[in-house]
Amino acid sequence: MDPSPLHLEDFRYELPERLIAQTPLSDRGGSRLLVRKADGTLQHSMFRHLPEQLPAGTLLLYNDSRVLPGRLLGHTPHGGKLELMLLRPLSGPGHRWEALGRPLRKLHEGLSIQLASGCVATIERRHQDAAQPYLEVSFNLEHEAFFDWMEKEGYIPLPPYIARPDAISAPESPDRDRYQTIYANERGSVAAPTAGLHFDAGMWDALREAGIQTAPVTLHVGGGTFLPVKTNDLDAHVMHRETYRLSRQTFAAMEKALAEKRPIVAVGTTTLRCLESFAQRMRVEGADSLVDQWQDTQLFLYPRHREDRYRPWAVSGLMTNFHQPESSLLMLVSALLGYENMQKVYREAVAQEYRFLSYGDTSLLWLPD
Repeated sequence: MDPSPLHLEDFRYELPERLIAQTPLSDRGGSRLLVRKADGTLQHSMFRHLPEQLPAGTLLLYNDSRVLPGRLLGHTPHGGKLELMLLRPLSGPGHRWEALGRPLRKLHEGLSIQLASGCVATIERRHQDAAQPYLEVSFNLEHEAFFDWMEKEGYIPLPPYIARPDAISAPESPDRDRYQTIYANERGSVAAPTAGLHFDAGMWDALREAGIQTAPVTLHVGGGTFLPVKTNDLDAHVMHRETYRLSRQTFAAMEKALAEKRPIVAVGTTTLRCLESFAQRMRVEGADSLVDQWQDTQLFLYPRHREDRYRPWAVSGLMTNFHQPESSLLMLVSALLGYENMQKVYREAVAQEYRFLSYGDTSLLWLPD
């Protein structure tokens, strides 16, 4: 075994640009599915065959967070173009949000930004010293009136690697529907939990007919999900903050599945991070005080050494898309599978020309025995 620690460079791999999916498939369920069995065997399948890959009685947990159309285009009183991307609402007086903005050099404290249909944003404060510089912004509309306005005038914030010409498009863009899961409910994400984009109503029916149980969790995906890991020393990386909640009903379903030794599969890395964040607090505080409560997490799961493996609280399988080189999501997969197992999966995915990233194909990864 190599005792040396893993560094950022160990999570580089060659991702041909042609494999980065720029558009979604017309059929949500038409994607390919790479299955890693618990013994390490790799199998090529299709997402439409997912019910055949899950044992009857499997509990499938999914993230029901809804993407906000929180990309807002506006201009200064003098006509200069500006852009805000809302991250999360802030507590306290007035309707205030944490936001990213560009061009950042023009966004000074006190600046008023004219948005569509009479909405005005005011820069209250700049946070320059954060790992991800951000703004505190207030609006002249409050609560439900603001959300109603945003649903009409806001844009879905697509990932930066989607570079097609129509990525900057009208609020009526097809991405408004396709960059949202069919079960999205709790509004609050700035990016989709993309492993769930493959599900349609027909698949949901097929899973029920196959005896697969489903239950939601909520983790609001933050803007930091697209931030690269910049430190070669992984221990020095500061993970972005996200908000999550595990309901009492889902917790009870998990306890029952664990007692009956039925598999639990997490749909997406965000679902996995919600469960593990809850589990780490539960071991100290107990479950009763945590269920149904919103919590913050900065959980960063990664292997320190090649032979390391993170053993999750309840999950025996993960459904996830294929992630960017050097990303915290790729490191999470490595932590669950083991570094060499992750490398094997990604070599195969590239060789077989799977479609990568948010609108790409997906995988079902059973954790090693």
